[in-house]
Amino acid sequence: MTFDIEISNVSKRFGEVIAVDNLNLQVNIGEIFCLVGPNAAGKTTTIRLLLGILKSEKGSGDILVKGYHIPQEKKKLRRIMGYLPQQRALYDLLTAKENIKFFARAKGVPGKHVDEYASVMINKLSLTDHQDKLALHLSGGTQQRTALAQAMVNKPEIAFLDEPTVGLDPVLRREFWQYFREIAKDQGTTILVTTHYLNEAEWADRVGVMRDGSLLAVDTPENLLKRTGQINMENMFFELIKEDTA
Repeated sequence: MTFDIEISNVSKRFGEVIAVDNLNLQVNIGEIFCLVGPNAAGKTTTIRLLLGILKSEKGSGDILVKGYHIPQEKKKLRRIMGYLPQQRALYDLLTAKENIKFFARAKGVPGKHVDEYASVMINKLSLTDHQDKLALHLSGGTQQRTALAQAMVNKPEIAFLDEPTVGLDPVLRREFWQYFREIAKDQGTTILVTTHYLNEAEWADRVGVMRDGSLLAVDTPENLLKRTGQINMENMFFELIKEDTA
C-alpha cells in the first residue's frame, strides 16, 4: 500500500448542489495533508465520504482508506482512526478527564490502559489544571483541547480533523499544529485536516486547495507559493481562483 488515502473520481450531490465534483486525491502514509478553502468548498463533505458517513454518487468512483474500501469496510477503519468533527461531542456533566476516558473505552482501548492513555493526552494538550472540571464549565479553547484529546486518545494510525482550530486564538492554533506535527513524526499518524484559516496550511506537508467541490491545486506550501508568486497562503488562494476563472 503506497497511500493511506486514495480517492478516485468521486462525486457527491445534495439535490442540485454538487458538493464534491469528480474528486481525485492521494495522501501519503505519515503525511499531514491540509484541505483549505472557504465555507462550502467541499472539505467537510470529503471527510464524511472518507469516513463512510456519506455515500458517493452511484458509480462515481472509489475510496480507499488504509487499504479499506469505504463505505463497505468503514467498521474496520473505525478501530484505527481518530475523528474530530466540527461539532464537539462533549458530555457537559462529565469532567474533561471522564470525557476522554469514556471515548478511550468507546474506541476499544483495553481497560487496563484507559487511565494511561487518557493521562498521556491530558499532559500533551495541557489539560492537567482542567481535567477535573465539568465540560460545561470549560472555556471554548479548553473544550476544543478536550475534544482533540478524545479524538486522539486511541493513538490512531490515521486521523480526520475537521476545522479543529476554528474559533481558537492564534497561540492555541499554533499549539494544535505543533501537536499534529509531533504525532505525525513520532507515531507515524497520517492526518487529514481541514481549515478555512488559509495561512495555517503553511504547517502542513502538502495542501489541497478546494473551491466549489473541486481541487484547484495540490502541492507543498512552498511550491504553491512559488507557482503563484505570492508570499502567503491567502494571496496564493486568490491567485489560484483567478487562474481557474481566467
